[in-house]
Amino acid sequence: MVLAKIKRKAAVATAVAVSGMTLAAISPAPASAAAASVPSCVTTIVMPEVFGSMGVAITNNCESVQRVKPTFQSVIDSSQIRCDTLQPGQEVTQWVRPAAPFNKFLGLVSC
Repeated sequence: MVLAKIKRKAAVATAVAVSGMTLAAISPAPASAAAASVPSCVTTIVMPEVFGSMGVAITNNCESVQRVKPTFQSVIDSSQIRCDTLQPGQEVTQWVRPAAPFNKFLGLVSC
């Protein structure tokens, strides 16, 4: 009886540890200090999945040139995400193919 309880607790502890490692592996990295340096005058509009792709329209409403890169929860090919140099008033749209359903746009980072 005592041995069965110990085995059950060990199994639960192992399951919790494994699920924690799995979540850590798929969770996005915390935003760096660079993320804070993207001014609020750079705006985004997220376009939900269309034919398997997700889009983000980025507009530079600032009076200066901005270099920004969108970040996502997970994408199939991270090389498809590029750093854009936006002149004042310029808009670009980036399309990515999510690696999982319900992908999330996490924000912009300076690059």
